[in-house]
Amino acid sequence: MIRNNTWIWFQPISFQIIWLTTILGGNQYVAFAIGLLCVHYLFSPQRKKDLLITPLAIVGFCIDLILTNLGMFQFSEWPFWLLVLWIAFVLNFGHSLKFLRNFNIYALLILGALGGCYAYWASWKLNAVAWPNDTIITCVVIACLWAIILPTLVKCEYRLSRYLSN
Repeated sequence: MIRNNTWIWFQPISFQIIWLTTILGGNQYVAFAIGLLCVHYLFSPQRKKDLLITPLAIVGFCIDLILTNLGMFQFSEWPFWLLVLWIAFVLNFGHSLKFLRNFNIYALLILGALGGCYAYWASWKLNAVAWPNDTIITCVVIACLWAIILPTLVKCEYRLSRYLSN
């Protein structure tokens, strides 16, 4: 079992590695990213909660697919890696992003809008996705969605934690 102080470092670093490998390598490195996710599930100090929060990744993945179908995003190949990235992302909420529970709704709205927009902008700049529409319009759509997505994910994780502690 990974000791707690090791986990505190492993979890956020492994997410960053998953983010970089999926954004830079797409489907080419998806097996590596899945391997890191398996290590996460194997050694997580709260495996049950991680398993229960994982389906939220499907919601985020579907939002991205809807945006793709609406012409906001274009991928050079079917982005299997995107689902893996979403799974890795939602797993952060019970671990390295747990501190977000302490933020009020307005701070989460702003952080979601800015952070979500920045992450998608970075993936666009790294050629993981194409934005066929105007950059400003795409950023506004992403920011508006993420102003909702981030507080929702934080609230869902918090409720799940309370449910499991009872």
